[in-house]
Amino acid sequence: MIASAPGKVILFGEHAVVYGRHAVVTAINRRCYADVKKSSEIRIRSSIATTELDFDKHPYVSFAIKRFMSFSPISGVEIKIRSKIPVSSGLGSSAAVTVSVLKALDAEFEAGLTNEDIYEIARKVELDVQGRASGTDPFISTYGGSWLIPERKKIGVDNLRILIIDSQQSSVTSEMVSKVAKLRERYPEIIEDIFDAIDSISLRSIDSLEKKDFSKISDMVFINQCLLRSISISNERIDELISRLSRDGITAKITGAGGGGCLIGFGSDEAIASVLDNYPAFAVEPELEGVKIEH
Repeated sequence: MIASAPGKVILFGEHAVVYGRHAVVTAINRRCYADVKKSSEIRIRSSIATTELDFDKHPYVSFAIKRFMSFSPISGVEIKIRSKIPVSSGLGSSAAVTVSVLKALDAEFEAGLTNEDIYEIARKVELDVQGRASGTDPFISTYGGSWLIPERKKIGVDNLRILIIDSQQSSVTSEMVSKVAKLRERYPEIIEDIFDAIDSISLRSIDSLEKKDFSKISDMVFINQCLLRSISISNERIDELISRLSRDGITAKITGAGGGGCLIGFGSDEAIASVLDNYPAFAVEPELEGVKIEH
């Protein structure tokens, strides 16, 4: 059985959403594919490596298999991962891998899981690996669409062209989450105020996104990035890249955990075309469909 699940971008609300604030998130039209077949042994194949259960090289797949065994016994399985979502990019590749693997396992072993079951298992896998997480990524990969989190309120962000720019630095979500947590422990009042400001941006952005008011969207992207920088998830290379993009007519910010990975940007069609020609970048649109069986 082959299943696929979409990646995601957090438009607004990174890190603040982990502490109960709002985030605006959309699935994107890039997917991860998991090909699952019963076998005599457990074997995981991806562009990273070929392993058995391996909680270092394939932590999300390995924990997904382990947790799935609570619903259906597995004596052996071969899992092949193919993804169009860059790894360690802030685009939800880990959640897409987890959700697609669980959906394919469910179909192959006829466990009878619902999508809500798959989401709940994937959320626990995220905690297994990261230690702290909001559950946003597995939710978006499971259900697709564009949402206000944590209310799970659907919003109308269809046909929105989003520029993705690769910072060409890897991002380790667990490290960034831990870094912000430690900063919050040292300066709780200050960091909570920053989270409140990010929360306000997330809520105010919905009307502008639905109306495609790019002037206001750009303002909020700029302010949100400044706040993300203040909680130490940006760095000198990212700041310089954002400055260069601004000179080229694109307002950009971190999406995801930060420390590297990808940026999202907005600008005119001409500015986007220029960036696509001159930067390691690509454009995406919101994806309405979540996890699904391909065949």
